Amino acid sequence: MTKEIIAAIDVGTTKIAVLVGAVTHDSLGHLSLHFLGAGVVPSRGIRRGVVVDVPAVTAAVGEALEAAEQRAGLRITNAYVGIAGSDIQTDNSRGISPIDSQGVTAGAMQRALEAAQAVPLPDTREVIHVIARRWKVDDQDDIQQPLGMTGHRLEVDAHIVTGTTTAIQNLAQCVFAHGVDIDEMVLEPLASGEAVLTPEERQMGVVMADMGGGTTDLAFFRGNSLWSTAVLDLGGNHLTNDVAVGLRAPFEVAEELKLRYGHLLPERVAEDEQVWATVFGDRSERAFSRRFISHILEARAEEILELVQQRIRESGYGNLVPAGLVLTGGASQLPGTVELARRVLGMPVRIGRPHEQLPITNLPRELQSPAFATSVGLLLWGLYEDARAIHLPPPSARGEESVWGERLKQWFRRLLP
Repeated sequence: MTKEIIAAIDVGTTKIAVLVGAVTHDSLGHLSLHFLGAGVVPSRGIRRGVVVDVPAVTAAVGEALEAAEQRAGLRITNAYVGIAGSDIQTDNSRGISPIDSQGVTAGAMQRALEAAQAVPLPDTREVIHVIARRWKVDDQDDIQQPLGMTGHRLEVDAHIVTGTTTAIQNLAQCVFAHGVDIDEMVLEPLASGEAVLTPEERQMGVVMADMGGGTTDLAFFRGNSLWSTAVLDLGGNHLTNDVAVGLRAPFEVAEELKLRYGHLLPERVAEDEQVWATVFGDRSERAFSRRFISHILEARAEEILELVQQRIRESGYGNLVPAGLVLTGGASQLPGTVELARRVLGMPVRIGRPHEQLPITNLPRELQSPAFATSVGLLLWGLYEDARAIHLPPPSARGEESVWGERLKQWFRRLLP
């Protein structure tokens, strides 16, 4: 049995989490991950998933890294880093490669993906992922795995995920500052999907909504492949801000009220139930109706869910997701979320959390929460890298930096004295 270390850095709007695990390959080639430790600190310098204060984020990442290293008893030198934010854009593209007498090889698949990636991009954007949705060999369409097939022409329908160069560089700088190399930047809803979706859901068709503090990230899966992604510029912090405005209370007070007393179905809250809160002004504390707070939360949550419904319609996959919607992320944990989502969307809805069936041992119960779906998913993304390597932007050899990753590292090092 051989072991290696995988680390994940989840830089979110509300928290920064660093997770570490040891990978084991048994004699049959089965992969598993033994959890070693985590460091979780409140996020600073992030707004709506994007770095807006590099020194603050760098310091917070350092604190989380130090805590994780102490608990794991090792030094973190490489990590998979989650990326999200309202600047993320996606598009679909096709690429073609000839097939020689050997049939479809990994090289031919890679060349088709490279052709699909060759789309014109402004200088301000970089490719994060090139993911095959389906393949076509000559006239045979809708192929999930063409390797070894014979034919003359290989075609791939690929999903391209891009981000702004500035956002990528700023995030990379916050990690490189601690001597940590980036194995890969991973779109956060893709990572979350690894942790919370079942193989049956991914095969039949499902929408996953990762409701974070600053954004709600959507991913559409069908035929065990990613078909589309989208980012909504609304998240859990918007619910908190509405409560703060409605009660004229500090944001921190509103967050505590939301977490302790929040409910998205006001009819489930007793009319006479009251809560006390510190507010602005001469009167430092006032009593508020808990149902009034629930009405505030319901209105904003309904707006977010209606936007999710709109994106599902616009995607054209509304009739191709029989498994419905899987909600995850910290903001999905409010009571009444599932019932409200079912009412708004009219489809099956469940809460997704890292579950016991995942190939991870020793995972603490507090990390088996929707709030840590992305963090745990990043570990799994690293665990499955070899099996998924053909779907990554070139170069895909394990342990090598991607082209943009190497450019970012060189760019950052030029800033050092």
